[in-house]
Amino acid sequence: MSVTERPYSELEYTAGYYHELGPAHLAFCALVAGIDRPAPAQPVYLELGMGQGVSLAAHAAANDGDFWGVDLNPAHVANARALAEAVATPLTLVEASFADFAARTDLPLFDVITLHGVWSWVSDASRRSIVEILRDRLAPGGVVYVSYNCQPGWASRGPVRHLMKLGHAASPPGDPEARVRSALAFAEEVAAADGRFFADNRPAASHLASLRKTTPQYLGHEYLNADWHIPWFSDVAEAMAGADLAFVSSARLLDRVNALQLPPAGVALMDRETDPVRRESIRDFLVNQQFRPDVFVRPAPRLSDADRTARFEAQAFGLICGLDEIDFQLTGAQGDLLLPEATYRPIALALAADGFVAKTGAEVMAAPGVSSLRRGDVIAALINLVGMGVVRPAQPFSTEARHRCDAYNRLVLDRALTGPHLMHLASPVTGGAVLTPRSTQLFLRAWTAGDRTPQAIARSVWTVFQTTGERAVARGQTLTSEDDNLDALGPMAQRFLDQTLPLFRALAIV
Repeated sequence: MSVTERPYSELEYTAGYYHELGPAHLAFCALVAGIDRPAPAQPVYLELGMGQGVSLAAHAAANDGDFWGVDLNPAHVANARALAEAVATPLTLVEASFADFAARTDLPLFDVITLHGVWSWVSDASRRSIVEILRDRLAPGGVVYVSYNCQPGWASRGPVRHLMKLGHAASPPGDPEARVRSALAFAEEVAAADGRFFADNRPAASHLASLRKTTPQYLGHEYLNADWHIPWFSDVAEAMAGADLAFVSSARLLDRVNALQLPPAGVALMDRETDPVRRESIRDFLVNQQFRPDVFVRPAPRLSDADRTARFEAQAFGLICGLDEIDFQLTGAQGDLLLPEATYRPIALALAADGFVAKTGAEVMAAPGVSSLRRGDVIAALINLVGMGVVRPAQPFSTEARHRCDAYNRLVLDRALTGPHLMHLASPVTGGAVLTPRSTQLFLRAWTAGDRTPQAIARSVWTVFQTTGERAVARGQTLTSEDDNLDALGPMAQRFLDQTLPLFRALAIV
């Protein structure tokens, strides 16, 4: 292990999927910002600090291209390799420090480089190695995603981490989960002693109280790394400039909705500021930003307004949930914002028409109920629907990607029985994966096995429940009898057949 990297390794990290790391989403973020950076048809892609490799494997399945992942933790690499075996395409996994990876002479130029949950938890030397990789191995016009905990939102939370580190160091060796719980208990004991810090810093007290709901795996990797760095956005922008990278946008597109995030005086202040780094720094103070998922690019041409509109008209979009799952009310730093249904509902209906098949922006604009709307309002609504997580940019269909997604999804459905469970199914239409609760996975398993009626599907899921000891829940009550479980599972299976299955067909999941 490199002396510059000392990650917490007593527990493996959580296995999560993050669609923001996908090539199609990052290209869409550039389009939203007016940058000419379309997604390559076959991207050369690198994820630094891939963790369990869930995002990497799903994106490798759903996209043509050459996908690489790097992580220092041997268990993470082994788990990622198990996922990779389900993807019938070369997936290059490297167990190495960032310094050692940067020193390699056999690396290609990467179109996309992503880092999720890395920048804040590695040493200064490791961050310098990351910048070296970005500078030397990012292709011209390439795009970078980097997410990190940031100031000023973490200003009052750092002491919580300090207490947990003290508690962890004093805990006896042995069970790593017990050591993490001991670290949290020590911090809670200090907070309960009615001292001035937690009385004067209520956000810190609230944050500490919320940690009781999280897992030891998360707490260990979030708070107990040897290195812990909470930068300002301007610090990260300066580091990225050392790799000839400029800020484009937050990958969290709703961050751009000023009416949702900023007070009127803040909007006026932002409008007067022309420097992009100062603008983002102002925004961080206005919303008390705690976490940033930033997109940076190598210098690329800006699109004219006409070209940007033409790109939106050519871009395909697909719903990834049922119409009844769309909430037209958003919550941001300024509270709730009710979206105008006269604009949003016709757009959602247009996307749901013809069995949810993906449609270009131009096709949406020409749909009934949408054609009378202003083009700019439709574009803004599509951006917001993507930001809400109910619509995804779609990409040209690839038969090879479909085969890889089929293989990956078979693994997901197998793990729905055996564990460890995965919560997303890969789609060659979106170039990423779609959140799929385990109950839906079990319905899909039954349908794939040949069950076609809600009664047969419910019976199949009940058979699984008998093996695992699970039970259905209705109106907050756990159901115990077979009849009650079948009565509850039947309508759920009917909804799967009526709504979820057509959506999955459109997404080429089935």
